[in-house]
Amino acid sequence: MVYYVEYVFVENFILDFILLFITGKLIKRQIIIKRLIAASLVGALYVIIAYCVGREFMTFFIVKFSVSVLMIMIAFDSKGILTNIRVIICFYIASLLMAGIISALYYFTYDKLTVNAIIMSMFTGYAALHFFFKEIKDRITRHNYIRRVTVTIGNKSKTFRGYIDTGNELSDPVTGKPVMVVNIDCIRDIIGDDLYGRITEFYEKKSYENLLTADNTINLRVIKYKTISKGSETMVCIVPDEIEIINDNKKIFIDAIMGIHPKRISMNDYDALLFKKLLDWELETENDYVKSY
Repeated sequence: MVYYVEYVFVENFILDFILLFITGKLIKRQIIIKRLIAASLVGALYVIIAYCVGREFMTFFIVKFSVSVLMIMIAFDSKGILTNIRVIICFYIASLLMAGIISALYYFTYDKLTVNAIIMSMFTGYAALHFFFKEIKDRITRHNYIRRVTVTIGNKSKTFRGYIDTGNELSDPVTGKPVMVVNIDCIRDIIGDDLYGRITEFYEKKSYENLLTADNTINLRVIKYKTISKGSETMVCIVPDEIEIINDNKKIFIDAIMGIHPKRISMNDYDALLFKKLLDWELETENDYVKSY
């Protein structure tokens, strides 16, 4: 089989350029076309030199790795060792995925693989990698926003997982205290079956009679709020005696209202939606609402 040097050069240049472009997009680095072109030229030249020289050492892993690191340093600004390691890992993940896609295309097209097919496969791979890295990032973000919450009402306490919803800015219109939203089933054992039944009935029938007139030692209130989808809504709230939030080794006590939601908030991850202010409170040492442990 005859190989044309210029064809091999152009093909590798295009592949390297697309790989570097995809890597830059995935790690959200600034894309400078001139730098990508220069880095791609280095990669393409390496292939030609390795082929022409014909020395075995040119195919050693350390040589290939060094060339790829040089390409990355040319393509992207150097911002520390850890950042560069992250870029290198992303580059190799993208390369392995693209190699797998191209091999599959080569197999299924019976050797009739074209440059257009390669380019299309690489952008398909980019979409897959983008989804993969986004999912990882979302999972990390969710983990960072998870808190352990302990609510005390009277002499009973309940511990559950809460998630900081940065879109939750619901507050009690009377006191101005923020509201965390909790699944009613999660706190059933500390509010009792009677109150559980009356709150459930309220959400089903919107009847205040049984909810507010019955004798109850738990401080109840009903607040109104607006949603985009349903307009004006009402929520039964409880004022707990104590709310404890734990994040890693840091514990704080907050003064907030507990809104009761009749349905599950999350399938498995958490049972409560915390509020945006909590992120600021965790950074403060003195606050009327926060009591550091």
